[in-house]
Amino acid sequence: MSAPAPNPKSQMAEAYVQKHRIPELFENMTAALIHSQPENAKKFMIKYLETLKEFRDEKGSYPAMFTDANMTAVFGMLDVTNKGYISMEQYRSALKTLGVKKYNARPDGCEKDQISLPTFMTEAEEAPITSIMSSQPFSKAFPELE
Repeated sequence: MSAPAPNPKSQMAEAYVQKHRIPELFENMTAALIHSQPENAKKFMIKYLETLKEFRDEKGSYPAMFTDANMTAVFGMLDVTNKGYISMEQYRSALKTLGVKKYNARPDGCEKDQISLPTFMTEAEEAPITSIMSSQPFSKAFPELE
């Protein structure tokens, strides 16, 4: 028995969804929604999309899911002996745990296997943009938000 022929409409829909990165958009918006748990989810999502548009237009900052306090706490849990740095393996594991799929594989301090808090903070703050956009400039990732 042979497999059914691909449905052209289904293929077109899948191509559209992938081209416009809809899964990534909703995955990240849902994560932000769950993290924030606002009273009015619809207003939150509208504001989230407006913030993405402002960021794309370079008028605002990227909507962060984690605060500096959150990131400092994560670093502190990894740096249990208070040496002031974590290992590359801890760095990679922490970013993956936070849902960052793409990150700087050679951050400052990697040669000595010592990633400092400032480096971790910088990489963690910059990584979600790369993760969501897959190294694609924001203006090209969501042109439909114009």
